[in-house]
Amino acid sequence: MTWQAIARKDFQDAVRSKWLWGLSILFVGVFALPAILQFYFEMGTAPAQGGSGTTDAFIYLMKQGTSILIPLIAIVIAYASITRERESGSLKLLLSLPHSRNDVVFGKVLGRGAVIALPIVIGFFVALILMLFTSLQIKLVNFLLFALLTVVLGLVFVGLAVGISAATSSSQRAVVGSVGFFFWFVVLWNSFANQLVNALDKYVGIGEASRYQTLLFVKLLNPTQAYKTLIDAFLLDSTLRSRVFMFSLFKRKQVAQAFGDSLPVYLSDPFVVAYLLAWLFVPVAIGLWAFSDADL
Repeated sequence: MTWQAIARKDFQDAVRSKWLWGLSILFVGVFALPAILQFYFEMGTAPAQGGSGTTDAFIYLMKQGTSILIPLIAIVIAYASITRERESGSLKLLLSLPHSRNDVVFGKVLGRGAVIALPIVIGFFVALILMLFTSLQIKLVNFLLFALLTVVLGLVFVGLAVGISAATSSSQRAVVGSVGFFFWFVVLWNSFANQLVNALDKYVGIGEASRYQTLLFVKLLNPTQAYKTLIDAFLLDSTLRSRVFMFSLFKRKQVAQAFGDSLPVYLSDPFVVAYLLAWLFVPVAIGLWAFSDADL
């Protein structure tokens, strides 16, 4: 399959340009430094909710930062994956070979995905090795789940950025679109969710339980928030508690009372995973649709 050749070339180009090595060093620093400072030298204490005394404390410490850093780096890696070749004219040469436009898009997703996934894995591996020499109890399953979700988050934003790159005609438009989505998810989404639910309450009229369920559903459509609540679900050993923790501290009691002892199925972990993965597949599909008829 020719998309494999494109993915392989994209990955090899990243190795030659030192992208892979630079990201590996960055992620080793990002994941290993907290393990050294916070735990190995026992500087500071971990929050009680974070599983103090276990590697869950490391996860609790890192999840907020990774939810911002990983998407941002994924966008930098992938936003110009197609537009740069389109602007330079090398895309026409690539398509003159036995490669289809589908091959180009899928190959770019896989190649750029590997460029971010491998350094993340290396960073987590080094952090785990360091924590073996601390007094922390290793909760390996939780640690591996955190690593897996972090890789998935990186792949999601690679897919989003490649989809935008495929759908736009210039790198400038691609970076504006990709960074715009980043700020929408990280900065503006909660405000949008609150305003949407307030509008529904004003013009349709919904009860308190429906209000919180709708607000939570909209929050979960944000890939960064889906990522964090899935992590909280295994840290807290409770899907319900992890969803309640998505609300501000002074609202959690009301939210817990409104939900009772269970969550609607569309707020369960499998559905949240589906919402997260949708941001990988849907933008790629839209980008491929736009790219298939684009005039190069």
